Amino acid sequence: MFSKKNPSVPRSVTFRLTFLYAALFSALSIALFAVVYISLATNLEQQMDNALMDKAREFELLYAGHGVKALRAEFQREAESRGIRRVFIRVLSASGEVLAASNMSAWQGLKASHIQSQASRNGAVSFSTLSIPGHEHKVRLIRKQTGDGHVIQIGMTLRDSEGIMEKYRETFGTALLVMLLSGGLVGWLMARRAMSGVERVTQAASRIGKGDLSRRVAAGHEGQEIDALAMAFNAMLERIQALVNELREVTDNVAHDLRSPITRIRGIAEITLSGEQDVEAYREMAATVVEESDRLVGMINTMLDIAKTDSGVAELSMKSLDMREIIDEAGELFQPVGDDRGVRIDLHLPPEPLFVVGDKAMLQRMVANLLDNAIKYTPSGGKVTISAIADAACVRIELADTGVGIDEKELSHIFGRFYRGDKSRSTSGSGLGLSLALAIARAHGGDISATSSPGVGSSFNITLPLSSPHPSPVSNTTQ
Repeated sequence: MFSKKNPSVPRSVTFRLTFLYAALFSALSIALFAVVYISLATNLEQQMDNALMDKAREFELLYAGHGVKALRAEFQREAESRGIRRVFIRVLSASGEVLAASNMSAWQGLKASHIQSQASRNGAVSFSTLSIPGHEHKVRLIRKQTGDGHVIQIGMTLRDSEGIMEKYRETFGTALLVMLLSGGLVGWLMARRAMSGVERVTQAASRIGKGDLSRRVAAGHEGQEIDALAMAFNAMLERIQALVNELREVTDNVAHDLRSPITRIRGIAEITLSGEQDVEAYREMAATVVEESDRLVGMINTMLDIAKTDSGVAELSMKSLDMREIIDEAGELFQPVGDDRGVRIDLHLPPEPLFVVGDKAMLQRMVANLLDNAIKYTPSGGKVTISAIADAACVRIELADTGVGIDEKELSHIFGRFYRGDKSRSTSGSGLGLSLALAIARAHGGDISATSSPGVGSSFNITLPLSSPHPSPVSNTTQ
């Protein structure tokens, strides 16, 4: 039986899908943040480098035109306008001697010898980012050599850039938290929507486990896969219900229609036992019991064949067959029976093959049942005609007789199990032949219909799907 307890939340598919959506959303958001962060940092650094380069060129031109004295006053004005803790400017000789500089009181941690050696090694212009003791923010430094070998150094704190980056990180952190909550909620809603179809299937399965085979999974809008699952589940239920109905019908038939043969057997046995103790009487009783038993076994086997064929569980050996040959063989087989009853059998078959895909034994049994039924209810001097043609889609077989015919009110019931019309009750039979023939036709994708006029005759029309001469082999297939 199905458990009534709900699965723990961490083990549920909904939770796992929600977690997966949230994790994927977070990973994509962090990746986007990293790309934007690197791009923003690079852009800010490039802007700072361009500004430093412009200033270095400006001071280089001033130095070339007016010398070091003009630089001292310009350095001082530039530092004071920007703030002495935010910028420093100086000119160093090749030996590291400071020739001119802005107010350096806030830059005691800067080592001129280290900066000079790097400038000489790195070429005419170089940039670097330094962490200087006593300063909260890093410093971006440009080193540019002049024509006479001196080095112009300009250092500027990255306070503004670091402030922008810090603000971006704070904003992104808040946005990421909001996006994670939103992504988790959206993921949960999507997971719930996706799994609602599975929950409906589970509920239906639980009801079925309690014996309610009428339960069906309602169609939803969760997606093609869930809809396909619901359709497959409903199809399975239809098959199960058909099998159960077949079992009930067979049980009912056994209870009602097999009671008479069993009663006859018991009556014969009682009469024989209560009569004269004669060996011949016992022999007659034994023969009658065997005959009735054979009839019972035949009826039971036929009922089982009908049930398996109708429910689709019969094992059919499917292969390409020529219906013309099957009909011709059936005509030859029943010709002696027809001769004994004075009924002529006429075959009107085309010269070309009539290919279908099917189980040969089952199709032979279908044609035999219909032909036997037609001969049985056709009086002496009558005839049975079998004709067949093929159109673009199917093979059409007509089996017509000049027999007693069937009343219109009975025509819709003749394919029912154990049904026997008023005119057929005086004739031996179980009332299962037409039911089996119809089940076989439908198992092969075809159908059987009947028309009749009392006193004129009946016509049974079979349709079977037309096949190519050499279809793909399908054998031992459960239909």
